[in-house]
Amino acid sequence: MASPQVSSLSSCAPLSSKVYELRIYSIKPSCMAEYIKLTKEKFHLRLAHSKMIGFWTTEIGGINEAVHLWEYDSLAQRASVRAAMAADDTLRRDLVSNTLSFLDKQHNQLVTAEILDAVPAMEGGVYQLCSLNLDSANGLKQLKDVTALQQEIIEERQMGKLTALLRTQIGDTNIAYQLWNYKNIDDVLKSDQSYGGLKCLSTKLLIPLSPISPLK
Repeated sequence: MASPQVSSLSSCAPLSSKVYELRIYSIKPSCMAEYIKLTKEKFHLRLAHSKMIGFWTTEIGGINEAVHLWEYDSLAQRASVRAAMAADDTLRRDLVSNTLSFLDKQHNQLVTAEILDAVPAMEGGVYQLCSLNLDSANGLKQLKDVTALQQEIIEERQMGKLTALLRTQIGDTNIAYQLWNYKNIDDVLKSDQSYGGLKCLSTKLLIPLSPISPLK
């Protein structure tokens, strides 16, 4: 099933009733190579249970991190998936038990999508994840206005595209995430990094983990 897309930022409602889980794993420095090797060999066991949008490693803005974005029809479906995973002996034995020994810490948030376009600008590109504070009366409108302007500039210069605009529902409050996809790594520095009064909390340069990540 194709991922939903929108062409306008004017609506204040999420583009669909689907929910997304953004997960960030910090890997022990001495275990990163083993973690990547295990993931490439065994992650199909996890993918059998639910739909993944993307899997990245952090190049800059965090060290030894893995970033996942998962799609669910609802929180109830997520609960069913988690129960099925807990009952999957092969998954727990071959992937989960080994992965846990590599982790330093984990963080997850439930987000909804104002925009989600899961077709990459090109394979072999890079991604930038920007987190923004919406703690103002007009935060959402500011977010959409700023994002629309940035999107116009980036697409006009043919540097890439906006992949997702996400808002937290459970987790850190009043946070939005922009996920940009650039054709070339140096184009990240050429993009418009002004945020129109919104506070940018952090940015991460992300590299898709091939062949695991659906977003290349």
